Amino acid sequence: MNTNSIEETIRSAITLGDTMLLRECAYAMKADILSAGHISEQRFNFLIGLLDDQEFLNLGGSWCFIIVLERNEELLPDDQKPRWLPAIRLAHDAFDEMNPELITEAIYQAISCGSATQMRECCDAISLSICPSGPFPEHYFALFLKLMKQQEFLELKHGYGSSALLNILDFEWELLSDSQKERLLPALETSYAAFTDWMCWFDISVLLGEYFADERALQVLCRLKTIQPEGPRSLVPHGLEHIISDSGDDRLAKKAYAELLAMKNDPSEKVRNAVDDSLRIVAKFAINYENCP
Repeated sequence: MNTNSIEETIRSAITLGDTMLLRECAYAMKADILSAGHISEQRFNFLIGLLDDQEFLNLGGSWCFIIVLERNEELLPDDQKPRWLPAIRLAHDAFDEMNPELITEAIYQAISCGSATQMRECCDAISLSICPSGPFPEHYFALFLKLMKQQEFLELKHGYGSSALLNILDFEWELLSDSQKERLLPALETSYAAFTDWMCWFDISVLLGEYFADERALQVLCRLKTIQPEGPRSLVPHGLEHIISDSGDDRLAKKAYAELLAMKNDPSEKVRNAVDDSLRIVAKFAINYENCP
């Protein structure tokens, strides 16, 4: 799209109430701006004017505004830069009132069309919508559990967003309720080997070993170390390594160490190499591993 056609299409999207088309225009405009290396005064005025359009905001326009202009202040003419901060603040205020279903819809669209860019924007939007003082929004937590049962999501390739969503659980761990953590644990175990992206195996091993870091997580890892595919199995030592280093429980650490040692006999060279790497790392921890249970 050229500059005029993008703006005309945005107007059409607002008239039609087409949230998908509006998001596509936001990505196109962002790409156009980055390619040009500047934001024209005409375009900046157009975008700011949209913040007064309630129909635009009802379609998730504040999110589109943030997608286009967040972190792009340096691309504005100097005389327009003072207007950027008030506009971004206004967009964030409107974003706080946005229907979360719009982000959910965008996530499913990103999965369906295989858009890594859109998935990253969705993850950023979820992170933006989470209040630092908590709690973790149940809407998004339920969405994560649902996605971890969806084959299309589980089979996303590396770099296409499945790991980025899991990272949100990592970053916002302290905001999760006990009930949410209770529901998350079996979901992580069930979905673990079904993921295609190796970073998801890594992320789950961290969630189990570093964040749960308890007897339940150890038992999950013990079951995962017997799964058939060597790829996901090769990240289990990393989870055991974290229990040893992060649980703060010597008894549990010794049990994890015993399980790690047992994996030295794994039939896969890839897994055995991962075990050796983890053993080298945990060697620095002052734990007496003799007579491990």
